[in-house]
Amino acid sequence: MQSLSTITLHYLQAFVLSAELGSISAAARALGKRQSQLSGWIQDLEAELNLELFTRSGNSLQLSPDGHTLLPLAQHALAQSNRLQAAAHALQQHQQLVLVVGVAPHIPQQLLTDAIVSFMQEQPQIQMRINTHSEEVLTQGLIEGIFDVVLLHESIELHNSRYDYCRVGYYDEVFVVRSSHPLAGKPSVGVEELAPFRELIWTEHYQQSAEESGYSGHSSQIADFGTLKGVLLKTDCVALLPTLMVASGIHQGQLALLRVNNELSTIRRRLELRWPLGSQHKTLISCWLRLVCQTLNNPDSDTPPYR
Repeated sequence: MQSLSTITLHYLQAFVLSAELGSISAAARALGKRQSQLSGWIQDLEAELNLELFTRSGNSLQLSPDGHTLLPLAQHALAQSNRLQAAAHALQQHQQLVLVVGVAPHIPQQLLTDAIVSFMQEQPQIQMRINTHSEEVLTQGLIEGIFDVVLLHESIELHNSRYDYCRVGYYDEVFVVRSSHPLAGKPSVGVEELAPFRELIWTEHYQQSAEESGYSGHSSQIADFGTLKGVLLKTDCVALLPTLMVASGIHQGQLALLRVNNELSTIRRRLELRWPLGSQHKTLISCWLRLVCQTLNNPDSDTPPYR
């Protein structure tokens, strides 16, 4: 095989985008290049590697077996290049004056209380914005540079090269009802017993999938937690909520826990931090990541339950 020293990032971009988008023309549009130019880059790459990366039949473009093998390596090489460029760019920049943090719906922001207080103490001149959006909006906004850091529920992906990330901490959820609810006080509750009671859902971005029926045949979606809790205290509704958000109501005897017999272990939601490639080299983002990781992994924090 010939030396690979002449392979450029342009070749790898052409290969990866054509594979991901399913056509050279789509990849050319994404890069703002002519289709013939991308075709030439792919042919040059195949010549350098002495391998066929695609099988071509008319307008159809499919990865060859060798292409399937090399695609993850090419994606990783591009990600490392992007990380290098992002890190260099971050080191060249002056200090930013605003830190923009995104949090996915249903994650209790009280989890971040200690980190926020510490950040304000360490960075007294810096403004901070913490916004809640759907996970799709947060992920896209992260890629587009709208958010500096986002906190999401843990992804099932083993790895993603579009951004840097850290899986950290968790929160627990419990079923709760008002203390005078007909099911309150029962040692365990069957799923069928929940069906007659309206389910309250705390989020404004929730969309039930076709496969999901919920615990009740009827539900209400309420974005404001204070309003949801008020409705819960005045009706025989049922809600699945973060323990952190209802602990005081349970302690005061306003709310009661329900132990549902198909949930034999703690309902635990693991969390994941994400940030743009290489941006951990920026002073503010580095500071925030350090403080959040310390907070969410500290068993002695004042804002349980997480570690």
